[in-house]
Amino acid sequence: MPDLYALRSVCLATHLAALLTVFAVAAFAASAPTNDPARPARYQRAVVFDERLSALRTQPDVKARLLYRLRPGRVVWIIKAARSRTDGARFFRVAVTRRTHGWILAEALLREGHLKDAERAIKLIEETKDNFARARLARLCADESRHTAIAPRALLLLGQSAEAAAAQLSREAKRHIGSPESNGEVSRHQLWLNYAGLDRYNRVGITFDYAAANDQLIYDGGAYRELLRKYPRCAEAQEARERLQRLAEAVKSQL
Repeated sequence: MPDLYALRSVCLATHLAALLTVFAVAAFAASAPTNDPARPARYQRAVVFDERLSALRTQPDVKARLLYRLRPGRVVWIIKAARSRTDGARFFRVAVTRRTHGWILAEALLREGHLKDAERAIKLIEETKDNFARARLARLCADESRHTAIAPRALLLLGQSAEAAAAQLSREAKRHIGSPESNGEVSRHQLWLNYAGLDRYNRVGITFDYAAANDQLIYDGGAYRELLRKYPRCAEAQEARERLQRLAEAVKSQL
């Protein structure tokens, strides 16, 4: 008869070996490199911020073949860094999608919570002339730098840009919407707040009020309220309160 004790020992050893193999494979898979950019434990998250520098290239060199031009706000995952052999510029190798990798200048990116990146972003915002581009960048900076002292400044710049945009949008809307006599039974309030020029602002969370007395748009102050809610003791809080008060008085005077 077969030795039952020996058989039982062989079976136990076989099962133990199988379990060890499974654990080894799992450990290797967890530590092995992956092309999946949805693994933040392996890659560092960043967003494209400076479109002037956002060329994705095949090599860490400004003369390398261009793959894509990435738009501001595009999320990428940083794999590693390298210096260009020609001019010493710093590049990041990034994963854009599961299959798309490339090299991009480090200064094109904004890393979450990275103070130097945020300071560079603020400088770019202040240098930007177009109201919408300025507001969009400020929104992006405020979101990505929310754990730094830069965030309140970004929100203040966002509000200032939206206020400036309101005056420009009011002039454009008047030309497109026309006089009250030409609007039939549709209310001016509905026409103005559905003006197509507001669409791109709405997509980045910027909204306006309509002042009927003199046919104009007024920024609703959302960035200032967000600043006071999130950072009530920051240096920018007092200016945000003052700007909110002026906006409220402007709306009230039009009623």
